[in-house]
Amino acid sequence: MKPELSAVTAWIQSHRQDIIDDLFALVRIPSVSDPASPVQPFGQSCQDALDFMYALAARHGYSAEDFGRRVGRVGFSDEAVETADAGIWCHLDVVPVPNPQDWVYPPFEGTEVEGRYLIGRGIQDNKMPAIAVFHVMNCLRDLGYTLQKRWSLCLGTSEENGMADVRWFVENHSCPALNLVPDTGFPVCTAQRGCQILRYTLPLPLPEGEALAFRCGSNISVTPEKVTARFASGREISAIGHGFHIIRADDDNAVLHMLEALKEALPGAAEGLSRLKVLLSSVESMGLAFADEASGPLRAKPTQMQWADGLLTVDVYSVLPVTSRPDELLASAQQAAAEAGIACARFSMRPPCYFRADHPLVRVLTDVYREVTGDPGEPFIMTGGNYASLLPNALGYGPGMPGRLFPEHIFPQGHGDYHQCDESEDWEHIVRFMQVYAMAIPRLDGLAQWE
Repeated sequence: MKPELSAVTAWIQSHRQDIIDDLFALVRIPSVSDPASPVQPFGQSCQDALDFMYALAARHGYSAEDFGRRVGRVGFSDEAVETADAGIWCHLDVVPVPNPQDWVYPPFEGTEVEGRYLIGRGIQDNKMPAIAVFHVMNCLRDLGYTLQKRWSLCLGTSEENGMADVRWFVENHSCPALNLVPDTGFPVCTAQRGCQILRYTLPLPLPEGEALAFRCGSNISVTPEKVTARFASGREISAIGHGFHIIRADDDNAVLHMLEALKEALPGAAEGLSRLKVLLSSVESMGLAFADEASGPLRAKPTQMQWADGLLTVDVYSVLPVTSRPDELLASAQQAAAEAGIACARFSMRPPCYFRADHPLVRVLTDVYREVTGDPGEPFIMTGGNYASLLPNALGYGPGMPGRLFPEHIFPQGHGDYHQCDESEDWEHIVRFMQVYAMAIPRLDGLAQWE
């Protein structure tokens, strides 16, 4: 038996206040992940968010299990949570609010405007999906649908801070056979480009008593518009370029221009700086040339530089095609660097993930979304990363969809969306999200296999 969409919709609307109350209660917990907190692993507020969800589970008769205070799971069947067949992964941590005075509405209270717009930090990314999926399970239970497989709501606490939560979980615990991640768009995100930061190092001795400091952009995935080098003696030089995300970056690169400027400022080091500039001038010279049909070419540009203890380091940020193999690319880059007399090491890496677009699971999820919403959206590949890049057999599934509005009389320009001031959710959008999941879960639950 499958639930009727009309019955699902009626249930959601009749439980509107309960859903909003639970969402606002979770928003009131300022769960910014802080690995440096004395309360390990990610701070007291992240633990409070987990405990809130455990208490919510107990109140509704579900089981819950904690995994190292990094990940929690709510189980929707009578069997052990540890043996879940399917996991829906949300994160309870949020990005910081550095300037609360820039918000029109309080960031950690939960405000409803015009009976539709729900406002607060994390309300869209990613606390709404967590609460909405929880209540979808209540809906299915109340409507008499019995799940044949073991489903869990999996809750991370450091997605916004490098995903150390799920990295640890994958290394130490078994993962569900199927994993859905509602932290992207509909209909289905089938693949994610990876990213890799390579650090290139060159000896750059300075005159005795001299030192060098650089000021670049703050986002390592964006080429800086300006790089400034300041010597301890007071001398300062600058280089100008185009500031773009790596996907769109061109060859007018301020870091490369700074290497050229340093050749003039430090003529004794000109030969080494010239070799470094040539090496970093293209993906071909860096040994990183790679492309695939699904996601296009690898993109890589230098974005950061620093000097310490006689060494100049330059960081190159690269976006990896979905079928690339990061370790092979690293080996190729290190060989190219060694031939130029430059040291190269990996600073960080998030692997790409790839799920066949013609897989039956993708077809089912896409069909459900189209049936519920009427939107003829197609499966897609994205550049950003979420838990799906680290989990086996994982797909991104919502909540983003066309039609989101941020009325100017409520949201100043640049406000209202995820990570922005006055982050918000639209109740009508929440309803559509819950409708899709309430229809998709039984459809998936009835499939014979997921591999």
